[in-house]
Amino acid sequence: MNVKALQRGFWLSFWSVVIYMTVRGALIPARLRHPRITSLSGIEPMYVMLSWGYGPGSRPVNVIFDVQFAGGAQGSVTVDGEALEAEVPLIGKAQPGEAYTITATLLYRQLGRASTRQMQVSAQIE
Repeated sequence: MNVKALQRGFWLSFWSVVIYMTVRGALIPARLRHPRITSLSGIEPMYVMLSWGYGPGSRPVNVIFDVQFAGGAQGSVTVDGEALEAEVPLIGKAQPGEAYTITATLLYRQLGRASTRQMQVSAQIE
């Protein structure tokens, strides 16, 4: 094979990967991964500690977490898109082993356009 053809193929592949990763990071919103309650603390008021992660892509500007327990306790918090943990104050009492639902609303701003996505997760406090 010709050395020039190999060099051209290398640079074509290299720039294709660079462009793909740039577009993915700038235009594709990062998905919220594994939102969960890591601890329950306090007597009055009670607090839960949330943790989560993100997939590849551009992170949201803000995330709103609404937590509801089967026993009626609930709480909400708004965090910056770079945060990976938050402490949520609860109205009411939650018990260990109780089922809960986390509703996350993510606000993205890409190329000057705002968009929202929502997801919901259910589990039990360990």
